[in-house]
Amino acid sequence: MVDGNNLLFRSYYATAYNGNFMKNSKGFPTNALFGFANMINKIVSEEKPNYIVVAFDKGKTFRHDKYDFYKGGRSETPEELKMQFPVAKEMLTAMGIKYYEIDNYEADDIIGTFAKYCDKPDDNYEGLIVSSDKDLLQLISKQVEIKLLKSKDYIRYNEASFKEEWGIDPINIIDLKALMGDSSDNIPGVKGIGEKTALKLLHEYKTLDGVYENIESIKGATQSKLIADKDNAYMSYEIATIYRDVPMEINIPDIKYLGNTSKLASIYEELEFFSLLKNLKKEKIIEDNNTIDFKEITNIKDINITSDCAIYLELDNTNYHQSNIVGMGVYNKDNALYISGDLLKQNPEFLNKVNLYTYDYKKVLVSFKNNNINISNVVFDTAIAAYLLEYNLKDDIAYISNQLGYKIPFITNIKQENLDIKEIVVQRAKFIYETKVKFEEELKNK
Repeated sequence: MVDGNNLLFRSYYATAYNGNFMKNSKGFPTNALFGFANMINKIVSEEKPNYIVVAFDKGKTFRHDKYDFYKGGRSETPEELKMQFPVAKEMLTAMGIKYYEIDNYEADDIIGTFAKYCDKPDDNYEGLIVSSDKDLLQLISKQVEIKLLKSKDYIRYNEASFKEEWGIDPINIIDLKALMGDSSDNIPGVKGIGEKTALKLLHEYKTLDGVYENIESIKGATQSKLIADKDNAYMSYEIATIYRDVPMEINIPDIKYLGNTSKLASIYEELEFFSLLKNLKKEKIIEDNNTIDFKEITNIKDINITSDCAIYLELDNTNYHQSNIVGMGVYNKDNALYISGDLLKQNPEFLNKVNLYTYDYKKVLVSFKNNNINISNVVFDTAIAAYLLEYNLKDDIAYISNQLGYKIPFITNIKQENLDIKEIVVQRAKFIYETKVKFEEELKNK
């Protein structure tokens, strides 16, 4: 049972505080979505759930109707975050995960209703709640635990561990909120009573009723505060209580975790979440049908290139000043070739007889000079073109190629999966050749 609003807000502000507003190349904000996707993936990976549900708020609730001050004072949700909510829900569906949002109720109430279902004695379900919202601690039971998210890592509570740390039963979180209030939800509580005093009172008197039944035993300023704000305390108790009977049909088979679908790949591609796309490829969600027929050159004299071509240079190190050449892919309308680094050092003549296109000309120039290879006629650099056009650009050409529909493996995948480097290098040269005109047209248009 995942608190969807909580995870999206956490993801958004985790990067927003640093000024790191992620956007895709179309300018759509993605920072909350990227964190959200990673969190959901982590939950699934760690917990391996049979059933999973994500709950969202849906506007004002019955609490707002009764108490117009509820959650008052909160700043307006940023527009960049609002825009990401609908996409998060699409993403969940593509992940094979059911989500709920119900008029007049909060995500907490939806989770509370599912948690109550887990508590039914005739069903054998164990529930886990995932959120950083302490209000949800009241739902811990024999059958329900909580993963309370912190800024780093989390605390996992069951009934015993919660009581050991807090000294109260989980249900008494409601009494705690009634006494100390909650500024984030604009719940007043008893003015002047903080968490430390509230816990001390509950350790002794167990509940809010117990506190007021023994008001004569409480001395000094604490007694005066409790008497003055009794109405607020009981009103706060009502507001802080999670409603556990939301009118919805709970059908557990409906929330069975189905696993990622092929639709997720297109969402990740649109958002330009290429690191997440790599994981889908490992899961075989993305079928790699980008094979190419190429020829591996064994004799330098076999190269016969007479028209413009693209070259892509593969090195054994990301620092091209200290790298060795692994090999080079060559591609044009008549050729798809792989030339090893050793053979390349023989300085094939075509390098200075036709116009060349490449990716990161500086890398190529430095590497060639270090190996006494002459080159003078590179006329187009895809990396510079993509930079000027404000694409999401990295050293690895796979970042830009995947944005344009070329399923070319990332460097990290090549190493991890022992993929055929020769074919991939030729694929990269093919991408450079086939997109050159597209990039030139975009540059002219802008």
